[in-house]
Amino acid sequence: MREGIEGGYSACSYVGRMVQTATDSKLGDNLLTLRGVQWILGTKDDPYALLLRAASDDPRELGRRIRERGPLSFSHAMAWVTASAEPGEAVLGDARLSPRHPDDRTETAEDADAGAEAMPWDIPVLRKVLPLRDAFVTLDRADYVRLARWAEPVIAGALARRREVIADRYRARVRDLPGEFDLMTGLARDVSAAVVADLLGLPAGRRERFAQLCAGTAGTLDATLCPPRLAAARDLLTSLAEMRKLLGEAVESARTSPGEGLAGELLRAAADDAETGPDDVLAVCVLLAVVGSDTAANLVCETVAALLDHPDQWKLVRADPGLAAAAVEETLRYAPPIRLHQRYAQEDLELAGQRIETGQEVVVVAEAANRDPAVHGDPDGFDIRRPRIRHLTFPEGSPVALAASLARAQAAAAVTAVATGLPDLRRADGVLRRLRSPATAAVLRLPVRTG
Repeated sequence: MREGIEGGYSACSYVGRMVQTATDSKLGDNLLTLRGVQWILGTKDDPYALLLRAASDDPRELGRRIRERGPLSFSHAMAWVTASAEPGEAVLGDARLSPRHPDDRTETAEDADAGAEAMPWDIPVLRKVLPLRDAFVTLDRADYVRLARWAEPVIAGALARRREVIADRYRARVRDLPGEFDLMTGLARDVSAAVVADLLGLPAGRRERFAQLCAGTAGTLDATLCPPRLAAARDLLTSLAEMRKLLGEAVESARTSPGEGLAGELLRAAADDAETGPDDVLAVCVLLAVVGSDTAANLVCETVAALLDHPDQWKLVRADPGLAAAAVEETLRYAPPIRLHQRYAQEDLELAGQRIETGQEVVVVAEAANRDPAVHGDPDGFDIRRPRIRHLTFPEGSPVALAASLARAQAAAAVTAVATGLPDLRRADGVLRRLRSPATAAVLRLPVRTG
């Protein structure tokens, strides 16, 4: 398995270097072509194609329309799509479906060169135009399952020991907030990055840059589905490469001079696992930084927004801050920070009565599946006392799974701090979301005020 991560990274590193050195003209042309194709597909009134455009369409209405097409339908965007809970669980639980395309596992430098000679009328493939290997977000499903098996207990233990430290960070920031502020930039983003830096044991001199890189890599998951503009793509690739380098140095430092940070704890746990090595530790650290920090910040904002939009639920949490964790869990169903999961068939298979061919894309619209009326009573309601909260936001075998405990811990701490420190908080304006972010619907601004 350790060879799977190392091999998967190395096999495509040539492609990554090609992108890093490609001319702005070529990369820009490819990204522009892909954006144009997505826009054209949206004109066919295909709900999934419209969802990928991430324009002004209501994503919840689009999810409902996808669900009406059946348990698994084929989109003009060349993907099988489900917005229903049962087939969604089947897709995400099937070992024959993986975040990595089967071609990417064996691609060589010669293959990449051949792809570079594509004819002018060929439509480029996003995962080849913008490979994101430095982020570790396109590993095999089995890789993520194995990483979680040994890393999750270590992460959970580290978070438990730091629970009060995390709570203190959020309480301290809440005390310093003015009467009117932006919840994302004033609280969620900075504190989330600081908590991850604390967790990883980064030296004080690297933390400011780490926070900047967390912001710079925030669009990673969305870039696997939706082509960014050229400037954003360049910034993303540069930030990912620097983040990987920074955390690689941190892992090496923890190996030679063990400290109290999570990197050192993961290395010690890896030493007891014959199939695990330093590259696996680096992958976990990068995922916590790139996926975990952004997911936690968005979950903080989504939870507070949902509570403020439902005064009866906000009143419950203010009266009993111990309900913060329940509010977070209901938000993971109601307004999840991860809204789409992308998989590729590793072999020919049948699913929900459909024949899926090797290499075909299968997408689970988790936000819509989380509101499937076949599973949830009052699916569009927000109820933190819902007796059984079931959702597909953090599935096993995915790059977001390792971020689950971190996101939950941070969001619960933030909601508790806000409920106790700012009980009269209310919205000051509507939420502003990042453009072209179909996977996360990422929050850019959430203006709020007290009084």
